[in-house]
Amino acid sequence: MNTRTEAKAEAYRHKLLIRFEDPKTRRLWADRPARLRRLYLGLVLVLLSMAALTALVLTQNPLVVFVASPALFVLLLPQAKIFQFLEAGARTLYGYELVVDERQRTEIDQARNIGHSVTTALLVLTVAITAAVHLTITFPRAAPNVPLGVFLPVICVILLLHRAFPAIYLAWTQPAELPEEEPVA
Repeated sequence: MNTRTEAKAEAYRHKLLIRFEDPKTRRLWADRPARLRRLYLGLVLVLLSMAALTALVLTQNPLVVFVASPALFVLLLPQAKIFQFLEAGARTLYGYELVVDERQRTEIDQARNIGHSVTTALLVLTVAITAAVHLTITFPRAAPNVPLGVFLPVICVILLLHRAFPAIYLAWTQPAELPEEEPVA
């Protein structure tokens, strides 16, 4: 039974190694300007999808819902593809510790720790803003028409950031990789 578990673990390790060392992924990751363009495109798609989600949450108009729902779906697909590429290029997918060396593991762990700190700060800020809005609404002279549904997109951005931050951080900070030279025979 232990041999079967070891075989599954080795198969998973091999699958990760193939995914991380895919020549197309490595070539696209090595070109830093192209990597940053993909990063910027992913972040713009995040902002556009959060705008569509905000429109969905806050509107009562069926026409806006009819337009914003497919727009949200259309924006989420390329966004997911871009962040999957960044995660594969940065080698931050689940199980990364099986196939990276110590230096890469340290960089990834540092990026994850920074990501946790950023996520925690954003969650505390969201709770503080929600409490302030709640106090404003419940204050006797305030008009109780502040839509709390606007916090749904904020929570979605925080969750997306928590998931993708290590890859985003590494895409931003790592230099361009030099192409490997072919050995001269």
